[in-house]
This record gives sequence, structure tokens and C-alpha cells, in this order.
Amino acid sequence: MKKKLTAVMLLVALVLSIGLLTACNKDDNKGNGNDVTLTFAAPEGTPALAIARLITDNKSISGKNVNYKIVNPSNIAKEMQAGLSDLVIMPVNAGATLINKGADYKLVSVAVDGSLYLVGKSETATTLTIDDIKGKRIACIGQQGVPGLVFRYILKENNLTIVDDVKNLNDTSVYIQYAGDGLQARTAVENGSVDYAVVGEPAATTFKIKFGFNAQMDLQAEYKKVSGKETYPQAGIFVKSSLASDTAFMDALFTALKASKEWVKNNPQSVNDFMKANAYESAAFPAPSIAKCNVNAEKLTAEKKAEVLAFLKNLAPGVNWDTVNLF
Repeated sequence: MKKKLTAVMLLVALVLSIGLLTACNKDDNKGNGNDVTLTFAAPEGTPALAIARLITDNKSISGKNVNYKIVNPSNIAKEMQAGLSDLVIMPVNAGATLINKGADYKLVSVAVDGSLYLVGKSETATTLTIDDIKGKRIACIGQQGVPGLVFRYILKENNLTIVDDVKNLNDTSVYIQYAGDGLQARTAVENGSVDYAVVGEPAATTFKIKFGFNAQMDLQAEYKKVSGKETYPQAGIFVKSSLASDTAFMDALFTALKASKEWVKNNPQSVNDFMKANAYESAAFPAPSIAKCNVNAEKLTAEKKAEVLAFLKNLAPGVNWDTVNLF
């Protein structure tokens, strides 16, 4: 009888031990981040290129599951404004403005450096100059975004005024017709409403290849002439502050971003099909555009932070950017 009792007690102790071990393992799993799911949002176009391979290769980063969401550019702001996504790629000026208004995010990287061009129809390759656009009608994407800010800054620094009526055009002014996207800008040129259009990559290269937009002005070069800066930050990676302080996660994120960037750089012929299959169906990244998309996606250096602040001070005045906790 004692032997049976002892055996029963040993069995009960074993069951309890297994139960405790199982409970401990569950608690450990809660702590390693595997039950955490993050959302990483990016707009269609060049910014999405910054996370190309992450979409397929990094569904988990540092033990945290990651869902990737590619949205229409007109909808990207609410991902950060409403806190819908943990990581967001969006225009630097727009994200910085949201932080200034209280959004609890940090700018951790410039996803894309400047990649804007002024383009027009021409039978042969033509390099446009500032003199060529004097007295002209120009369609421009992103009125309140980086394209509009950069183009207006270049015009101002070249002593060109913007008129709101084509009847008032002269050789010291331009007329700007703002466009909702690249397609609208291209259509305006093709139907004769405007003479030229300001668009980004990959649209500039696509328009050249498919529609004969062989006249082009490199707005990065024009920006450098008037600002003294090599380039400007077009889109940034904004991360919720609590996540941005997670060193292990951020290190793993930048490792993934670097690998993706290298793949894009080394496989320009494959990028378009990959993005169509894995990011969004309407993706259009002709191989010659890849190098001109200027994906950066690196951890911010002190020099890059200074570049961002100089950009905001020049193009988005009215805010004391030195007092905004951007980084």
C-alpha cells in the first residue's frame, strides 16, 4: 500500500513539474517578441523600393513579426497621424510636421534621397536649363510635399516668381499647375495644358522610354547649385519612439535594409517583376531608373541629420526645427 501511495505521489509531482516547465516556457515566449506583430507602411513608388526584399525575406525582425503594407501615396500620412503603423515611410517634411504636432515617432533614416526631374517632350535627348523654363507652364506633383517644396525653392533662388494666371507670364516667371500624380502631370504635357512637368523616379525614366519625354532637368543638380548641399531628403523612415529605442530591433532592421538595398542595386533587371509580384501590381520600375531612385535607407549619421535640418529650415520655415525632437 505504501509503495502504491509513493508511486502515485511521484506521478503527481512529475505532472506538476511538467506543468510548471510548460508555464515557464510560455512566459519566456511572451518575452521574446514572437507574439508581437508590427506594421510597416510605405507609399507606392520609389519609397516602397527601400523595403523591397524585406517584404518577402523579413517577415520577422529581431523576434517580432512584421506585416508590410504598400498604400496609395495620398493615404500614407494617416498611417503615422493615427498611429496605424509602427514604421512608416513618408515625405520627410510631412513626417517631421506630424512629430512637431505631437506624433510619437522618430526619424531614423532617410529612405530615399532626392530623385526629382523636370521633363518634357522632345524627339532627341535634351538637357533643360533654368533659362528654358522661364515664361513656361509647368505641372508639378506634390504641392505640399517635397516635389513642390524643392521646385519652388529652386525657382525662388533663381529669382523666378510664380504667377497664378498664364496671362501674366514673362521671362522672369513661371506658371505652376499642380498635379495629383505623375499620370496627371504627363497628361497635362501631352494635351498641351503645360510645357513641362516635375515628377519623380521611376516616372521620369518611364515617361522617357514610353512617351518620348527626352527633355529633362536634374533637380538634384539644380538644388545643389542654390543650396550648396549634395542632395535633399525626399522620404524618411519614421518609427514609433518606443520601438526606435529598441537597439536590438533597430540593428536588425538596418541589417535587413542594407541587404535589400544591395539586392535592388545589383539586380535592376529583376526589380520590376519582383515589385509587381510582391509589393503592388501597378509597380513600374524600368531598369535604367533604379540607380536614379537614390535609395538610402541607412542609419542616420550626424552629417545626415544636419542635412535634414538644413532642408527643413530652408524649405519648411515657420518652425524652430532645432527644438523639435525629430531623431
